[in-house]
Amino acid sequence: MPLEFNAELHQYAIDGQILPSVTQVLEACGVVDYSYLPPATRRMALGRGSAVHSATQFDDEGDLDETLLDDELVPYVAAWRRFRADTGFTPDLIEYRDHHPKYSYAGTLDRRGTFSDGTKAVLDIKTNSSEGWVALQLAAYCGFFESPRAYRRICVEVHKDATYRLIEFPSANYTADFGRFLACVTVYRLQQTYGRLTSKQERKIA
Repeated sequence: MPLEFNAELHQYAIDGQILPSVTQVLEACGVVDYSYLPPATRRMALGRGSAVHSATQFDDEGDLDETLLDDELVPYVAAWRRFRADTGFTPDLIEYRDHHPKYSYAGTLDRRGTFSDGTKAVLDIKTNSSEGWVALQLAAYCGFFESPRAYRRICVEVHKDATYRLIEFPSANYTADFGRFLACVTVYRLQQTYGRLTSKQERKIA
């Protein structure tokens, strides 16, 4: 069955069955927690991140019209271009949606591709500081593919001063990081059945 995506609801489904996204799983478990941010700051950060992702996507696909690019986005695109030039990274998948058929989660990874040295990687692009949970996020995305340990897991921070920072998570930690993510999936399912992800009327009584 093909993966369905409702952009308005940001919802993934297979044959009508809704699948949680990688981010939803991590947020439900409290691993990703932005509750400390004021709502306006959170909305601003999300808007900026979405705009930067769109701009870098258009740039990688050769469709970016720089005359229409907002001035605020210019340094972020420049940082991304510098990263690609410095590392020789060439994407083969851009903003790619997929799901895990066994563990029933879905998500959209930012990039998959190859470096100039021939190594393969799954990348996440951030406009803020990378946090440790990104290791689990990228492990979950690598799980979409055969031989997931063959991919380097890298977060690329692009900054407003047109610089970038590369953070790589050790391949030796992949199995443990994927296992931690699957533990979060289990907690997510328990919350669906017994916890705060379902109404009190629907909760099952042990």
